[in-house]
Amino acid sequence: MDIIKSFNNQPISFDSSAVTLGNFDGVHLGHRELFRHLVKQARQLNIPSIVYTFNPHPLKFLAPDKAPLLLNTLKEKQRLIAASHIDYLIQSPFTAEFATMSPEQFVADILIAKLHVRSLVVGYNYSFGKGRGGNTEFLKACGEKQGFAVKVMPPVGADGLPYSSTRIRTMVAAGDVAGVVHLLGRQYNLEGRVVPGDQRGRELGFPTANLETEKELLPASGVYAVKVRHGQQEYNGVVNLGTRPTFGSNVSTIEVHLLDFTGLLYNQNLRIYFVERLRGEQKFLNVEELVAAISADVLRARQILQPVQIIQYREYLSLK
Repeated sequence: MDIIKSFNNQPISFDSSAVTLGNFDGVHLGHRELFRHLVKQARQLNIPSIVYTFNPHPLKFLAPDKAPLLLNTLKEKQRLIAASHIDYLIQSPFTAEFATMSPEQFVADILIAKLHVRSLVVGYNYSFGKGRGGNTEFLKACGEKQGFAVKVMPPVGADGLPYSSTRIRTMVAAGDVAGVVHLLGRQYNLEGRVVPGDQRGRELGFPTANLETEKELLPASGVYAVKVRHGQQEYNGVVNLGTRPTFGSNVSTIEVHLLDFTGLLYNQNLRIYFVERLRGEQKFLNVEELVAAISADVLRARQILQPVQIIQYREYLSLK
């Protein structure tokens, strides 16, 4: 997949294309279904498939106080969209000038003049342009007038509710990492670099790797059973998210204990796949109570994780 960050810097022209529009945060199962339809259309017409999205998220520019915490880092989103067999990802800079663009101007200047769209696929609730004045009915009318096909994808979901980035954010923020697997098609995960800590875990008999991450949305504070990917190796683990109230800390940390691992991990990257929340964050009366709780967490995590496998994005996004 080729990534285009600006038409000005990368003068690529398209004779014809199949396009979808949106933010696609999370790249959940609803997005996956839309991408599948897009790629199918593109292959039938023998034209490139294009995902047109924005960076930053429009709300981070227009109303930062109302902008959501994103489910994916930019690199994660790029990798997931590439795994969907998309030919081009356009990450259009969202600027003050772009924010004032009318729906009519966007269709004329972008979809027709630059992309020469032949087939457009959008979600049922997609809207765009200044004041979100463009919608699916507007796009259908443009398609009839300008000669491109418009496919509006119906809601795709489970349990009577559509897959939704907003719904996934709510579940992750509440710690329901097991529940979001059915919406994402994979475990919620994050990548972080191991940085020095205060060695307190080692003193307790449970050495931990302290992580720094670019991930915006973390699950609720607490203890989780996780799978950990270190290079090509995979480990079971327990991660604690929070401020360690037993020790009076007010600094939030990500501390992961890899089961059956010995060695140093400083300055190396780990990817954490959240499987199940074991408990919320607790303040214990003394170190002995804390150690007993951690021992119970490790035992329970071993039982939970033994049959679990990491769902790889190449597997769950394979084209059918």
